[in-house]
Amino acid sequence: MRRQIVWLITFAGGLFFLLEFLLPARIGRFKNPLTECRRDVSDFLIIVGTMAFLLGPINLVRAHVQTLRRKAAGRLESVVFLLFLTVGFLAMALGDTSAKRIAAWAQKALFDGLLPAFFNSSMGLLGFYLVSAAYRAFRVNSLDSGLMMGSALVILLAQVPLGDWITYALPDTLQLRSLAQWVLLVPNTAVQRAVLIGACGGAFAAGMRQWLGIGKRGTG
Repeated sequence: MRRQIVWLITFAGGLFFLLEFLLPARIGRFKNPLTECRRDVSDFLIIVGTMAFLLGPINLVRAHVQTLRRKAAGRLESVVFLLFLTVGFLAMALGDTSAKRIAAWAQKALFDGLLPAFFNSSMGLLGFYLVSAAYRAFRVNSLDSGLMMGSALVILLAQVPLGDWITYALPDTLQLRSLAQWVLLVPNTAVQRAVLIGACGGAFAAGMRQWLGIGKRGTG
């Protein structure tokens, strides 16, 4: 029964916004009642979304607290997460007191100082790992793989001074920097748009399946 109730609420909400979008706001002297109720329904969705948003931090806190209680692997990561969460919460919740200023200083040190350093370091390591993994995985045995390898080399060489040194004697349109810009603006843009169109189609299909209740049903 609970599954059916959730499905009915989901279907009613989707049907409301679909009809409100398709039907005109006014037909002669009559106003569209769905348009009149749109603000109230949107406020209700904001409230429900806020409640659902709180489930994420609550579940994360429970999971990390259980990790600390069981003394399982990853205790240090759990301590770091709870520390960041506590400092951020105290910096926002406390009043204008000395504790508030201390929490704000700790938040600035953690979120503006330590976190960007960790982020930049992890992104640098990740980029190096991706490049090395792509180098090991590439096998130029077809036209597609050859195009991928060639475009990757053009983009990589264009980011370093070596690329400018290799092609400095060529015309401006044939230099690696110009070729890399063309690859990013023309073929890459076309591919990104194609992927976006496909992703939008997949998201629409998934939304229709969820709205109509024809997706995979769990056993619980």
